[in-house]
Amino acid sequence: MQRELLKFKQVTSTQDVLRRLIKNKKEIAVFAYRQTKGRGRHKREWFSPAGGLYLSVLIFPERNINAIPLIACLTVIETLKNLNFNNLSIHWPNDVFLNNKKICGILCEKTDSAIICGMGLNVNIRTFPARLSNATSLYIETGRIHSIEKILNLCLRNFWNFYDALQNDTLSLTQAYQYISGLGEPVEVKLSSRKTIRGIIHSVDEDWSLLVRTNDGMIKRIYYGDVIRLL
Repeated sequence: MQRELLKFKQVTSTQDVLRRLIKNKKEIAVFAYRQTKGRGRHKREWFSPAGGLYLSVLIFPERNINAIPLIACLTVIETLKNLNFNNLSIHWPNDVFLNNKKICGILCEKTDSAIICGMGLNVNIRTFPARLSNATSLYIETGRIHSIEKILNLCLRNFWNFYDALQNDTLSLTQAYQYISGLGEPVEVKLSSRKTIRGIIHSVDEDWSLLVRTNDGMIKRIYYGDVIRLL
């Protein structure tokens, strides 16, 4: 199925653009070369200068809703693999790393029956603010400019393929396990309730919940939280 794509030179946020289109009940993607008010989880500012790929997709999933961030991560990984990048990993729940540095952040926002899934991929960004010392870009990793249009087309193809397979129950989520970072490592997870859980990352379930084995041996299932590595 061919879905519509809207392109902009600059927007406040691709998420904001799609929020205004929910009423149309159509699955659609929005891309921008630059965002003036890009945001991540918990409304944190997302560094969005020219040189990045800012893409949001409006979807109306009927099943496997919790796994939408996972297929977004897989979309980015598959796209970078298509471009011959390796040493890729997923930091649960919504970050993709390249060579142990953050290359992409993902934001999924739910409104009624709709989910807006945003992906911010650092493509040709040459420098980052000091506060983003763990960020990288394809340009920094290779020393050359990459075609944002080519990467956009790959991202869209991969996302819709993963999404349709997820909705048709034909996607095996086990293919993502090889990319999960931190299995067996000690972590602290800050929950939205402001509670904190400490333990060892045991696994990630097929519904994209994080399974943490606490110090008393109990397995805690976590659907939303900030993971801090304790190594």
